[in-house]
This record gives sequence, C-alpha cells and structure tokens, in this order.
Amino acid sequence: MKGCRALNENEVKQIIENMVDAKGRLLALTGLYFGTRISEALALNFDDVSGSMLSLKSAKGSNNQTFQITPAYKRALAEVKEQYRAKGWVVNGDTALFLSQSGVRMTQQAASYIVKTAAKKANLEGKINNHSFRKCFVTKIYSLTGCDIAQTKQYSRHKSLASLDYYIATTSGTELVNSLNW
Repeated sequence: MKGCRALNENEVKQIIENMVDAKGRLLALTGLYFGTRISEALALNFDDVSGSMLSLKSAKGSNNQTFQITPAYKRALAEVKEQYRAKGWVVNGDTALFLSQSGVRMTQQAASYIVKTAAKKANLEGKINNHSFRKCFVTKIYSLTGCDIAQTKQYSRHKSLASLDYYIATTSGTELVNSLNW
C-alpha cells in the first residue's frame, strides 16, 4: 500500500503495547513475523495455524508458503483463542483467526481501525496501517539476509523484483534489529 511507512523497532513495540486486545496484537504479529498482506491475514483460519507451522495462501497469485511459528506467536494465538471462547464462540479449525466484535470474519476496514487506533494512542506520526507491518517484515528480512534480494523476494512472496524494490527503497533504513523477535 503506497504511502504507508515501515516502523522502527521502538515504534513496533509501542504499537503492540497499545493494541486494545490480544486480537490486535496477533494481527500485528501476523504481519511482522510472516509479512502478510492484510487480505492474507484476514483469510486465515485456525486450521492454517496448527502445530508449529502457519500455512499461508497467497492473495496475489505468488507462491503459497509455510512458516514456523515462534513461541511469542503461539502465546498470542492461545490468548486470542481463549478470548473467543470466553465470549462463548466455538473455536475450531474452520473458525477465522480474526473475528469482529459480532463474531464474524473481520473486515479490512476494522483491521485498519485497530492499527490506526494503536498508532494514535502511541502518538506515532505518519501513515501507519496494516501494510506497515509487511514493510517492516520485508525490510528486516532484507537486512537479515545480508541484502540478498532473491532470498528476500522468496520470503516476501513478491512476484516481481520491481515491486519488492519499492518496499526496500521507501524505508527509512535497513538497520533494524538482527532478528524477527518482536
């Protein structure tokens, strides 16, 4: 999404701390750990996150990919599942990972509101939305691979180098932390 910006490590922590609930934190972590487009994140069901792996189906025709789940992500996932059950909602493999207040699959507008609200509470400036997390992911992977564009393209599931270049070229730098441990 053009115009949104990547976040630095401190801003990421501030956004996560200012999320209203576990669902917002999980939404942020899904973008940060797996570089999801918002449509990909919102399409996830609990079946897609089973055991120690997350199976991601591409929303733009690029390759599907499977990622290992980190302990932090597992904790956030368990917390969301518990919140849903506390509301009396049935949580099974077909249940959407991100549900609205009424228990139906969350919309992109609702997800954007969650992120923008957290950014506002953290007093962060600039255009920040769900795609900011994907930009953070791509920038960090680029740095962690020693600026290996081919490997970054594989992780980010971009079909073309031109679109990938936009992510890297528009960041404020590639000096983010040395791991994906948010």
